[in-house]
Amino acid sequence: MYNILFSDLDETLLDQNGQVPEINQRAIEAMQKKNKLFVIATGRSYNMIYDIQKQVHTYNCEKQYSLCFNGGLVIENKGNHVLYFKGLDKKDARILFDEGQKRGLCMLVFTMECCYIFNADAYEVERKKNQKAPYKVMDGDLDEIQEDIAKMLLMKRDMDYLRDLKASVEPKLAGHVALSFSSNRYMECNAAGVSKGAGLAFLCDYLQIPVSEAIAIGDNYNDISMIQKAGLGACVASSHADIKQTADYVCEKDYAEGAVAEVIEKFMGGVK
Repeated sequence: MYNILFSDLDETLLDQNGQVPEINQRAIEAMQKKNKLFVIATGRSYNMIYDIQKQVHTYNCEKQYSLCFNGGLVIENKGNHVLYFKGLDKKDARILFDEGQKRGLCMLVFTMECCYIFNADAYEVERKKNQKAPYKVMDGDLDEIQEDIAKMLLMKRDMDYLRDLKASVEPKLAGHVALSFSSNRYMECNAAGVSKGAGLAFLCDYLQIPVSEAIAIGDNYNDISMIQKAGLGACVASSHADIKQTADYVCEKDYAEGAVAEVIEKFMGGVK
């Protein structure tokens, strides 16, 4: 029996317009009526997912939860109550920032309250506008950010380039940073030990739900840890071949077609 479902957002739960398809909304509401939990598991900050939480009936609700920053932040949605947080050390952030500056990469530096965009890419700025979240385009240096850094993204629309970047920068980080990829354009940079899988395990332990009763669904490399950690790991039809190899179940449907609803209907009792 599965009692909790962790879902990635982009290219998993959301359609091309960043909305939750109606078929997914109906399935999620049905599972919630059976007292099963739906948990957003995202690389975004909590203040970038309010509209999505509203669509899945978890916004500002007690005993409803979200994993943010790839598991670096776990919250109860009511009042964004922090259950767990682990951010990047400033020294490690400096190494990543200097590498990105040297290469002229667009970099997104996330704190709890704001996304700071360096070497701004027009699409990334527009995306933050659409997410209705606080952001600031920066012309200066990382030292201008005084808050704790939750995570960083280094952006390049070239996955081979990003893989080479990862291989180049990892030795400089001495194991202090976890690097992964998402959305075919980001190298995600979190503190070592942070992952969606670790966040899943933390929340299951906090709620005293066996991990064996958890399902996780995603599509990309930063989802692998939770796909592997969950009792049942699923991925959408358009996932990379190596993501599919890690999953227990590969959906017949793609993200816009209702892959999340497919998993709910198949493994969590349907929408009746």
